Amino acid sequence: MKTDFEHWLTAQFGETGPFTLFILLMRIGASDAVPLKSSYAHLIGDEMTWGEMRGLLDSAGTPWDGVAFFVGLGHAGGPLADEAARRKLGEVEADVQGDPLTLNRGRFFDREGRQLRIDEAAA
Repeated sequence: MKTDFEHWLTAQFGETGPFTLFILLMRIGASDAVPLKSSYAHLIGDEMTWGEMRGLLDSAGTPWDGVAFFVGLGHAGGPLADEAARRKLGEVEADVQGDPLTLNRGRFFDREGRQLRIDEAAA
């Protein structure tokens, strides 16, 4: 049975073709979600399973509870050039640190590949 991640990746690739994926490993607490590490990758296909992605994420050496993915495309479509991807990754990190609800503009998954959503907590 496919995970939410695998369904999303197939649909995303079908819509855009190759793209740059911005990756933020997250710690999820009772009332917060905190970015731990980030990176980017250029995806040129949709054959990756959640198990393969999770293995790559675990190789970062940081315990994580969730992962946020954001899609980047060049002006003519396709992956961003590395310099532009590094710059955009910094913007994505700053946006998430400034407002965790930004996670809802991307795709947010738990360790099992199930999609998550961040909601504003009642005061």
